[in-house]
Amino acid sequence: MEMIEQRRLENNMTLTVHDQSKTMAGDRWLIKIVCEAKIPVDEGFFARVAEDDPDLQAEIREALGGSVTFSVTKERTFVADTERAALVERMVTEIMDNMVTYLNRPDFPDKLFARKYAVLREACATARHYRGLREEDPDGDDDEGPADFSACFKE
Repeated sequence: MEMIEQRRLENNMTLTVHDQSKTMAGDRWLIKIVCEAKIPVDEGFFARVAEDDPDLQAEIREALGGSVTFSVTKERTFVADTERAALVERMVTEIMDNMVTYLNRPDFPDKLFARKYAVLREACATARHYRGLREEDPDGDDDEGPADFSACFKE
């Protein structure tokens, strides 16, 4: 993975563009450009979230790992070797022209954090629920055997 460009945006995000292109067959390429925008998560982000369960917020904080990333991948397949360099340059230019305007908005980091927080909150709450089920019945001994389905059959 080759880093093509890295830029610090006005809203404290770091935009990085990587080239993950590889050969497909002969002189044909899969062109894959990955654009990642990363924002460090500080206490201010969590202060703006209303969370009733501090333990759940601690799980979410751990799952986030100190940053939130927004990623976009652009791909083109079966590109000739002679066209590769020009296409990569054009794709990076398009990303920089279009994505930077979108990512550089002042409210983008807050919206990205809120979306990631909601997804992780649901995942952590679900995991907590299933952990609770295992704790209630760790061995599965409460099973009373097979259900009686005899009423389903005619004699």
